[in-house]
Amino acid sequence: MSKITEAFENKRNFYSEKGASSEEIIDAEKKLEVKFADDYKEYLKLYGSVSCAGHELTGISADANLDVVNATLKQYKKNPNVNEPFYVIEDTHMDGIVIWQTESGEVFQSEYKEAPLKVYGSLAEYVSSFEN
Repeated sequence: MSKITEAFENKRNFYSEKGASSEEIIDAEKKLEVKFADDYKEYLKLYGSVSCAGHELTGISADANLDVVNATLKQYKKNPNVNEPFYVIEDTHMDGIVIWQTESGEVFQSEYKEAPLKVYGSLAEYVSSFEN
């Protein structure tokens, strides 16, 4: 079992959409001009996007709020301090807190108009931190 599937295992109120195709993932990367981390690509292929344990993670989704392209472009406009190839993995909709990831897999948190600060080493670490 991969670290991603282990991280999501037994999370309360788990819901996922259908997994994304490789073509959909490449298209999203091109639109954002970023490369997704390997663990995020795995997550996208397995789940598309996920809601669990009080969190809604972005992905390849018909829901604009959960779509990584829409969420990231929206946050780029709101936060001029995000100037590296970050992409949104969760918009908490609380106090301007946004969770970002980079191609290296590191996970960052920013508050309204603040530069992102590293909080986890991977998506699996971040998801594992969710309370059940």
